[in-house]
Amino acid sequence: MSPQSPDPNQAFIPPPPPSPYGNSPYPPDVLASKAAVVASDVKSALILAIIGLFCAGFILGYLALRKANEALETIQIYEVAQDKKSLAMTARIIAIVDIVGWIVVLVLRFTFFNR
Repeated sequence: MSPQSPDPNQAFIPPPPPSPYGNSPYPPDVLASKAAVVASDVKSALILAIIGLFCAGFILGYLALRKANEALETIQIYEVAQDKKSLAMTARIIAIVDIVGWIVVLVLRFTFFNR
């Protein structure tokens, strides 16, 4: 197949200009603020999840799970703070352990230790 030459009667349409923000469709100040929000959410989620291991596991585990999920969603949407993704996943796993542990302790409390 031979490449076709452009039609001389057709008007030239230039390509769209490149984004002034690099590869991201968001301005740098928005990305910076979202990165700060992610860092704060990950820190809060990790603290809540670790404290939830020792007391109020269901409540703090749920709060940690929500914070970790919000941070992971922001990381995915805005593609910022990729270095915080592993901490958010860790907080999410610990939060799930908090919730499941609380449920197991509650079931054991009312089945075996109720006598």
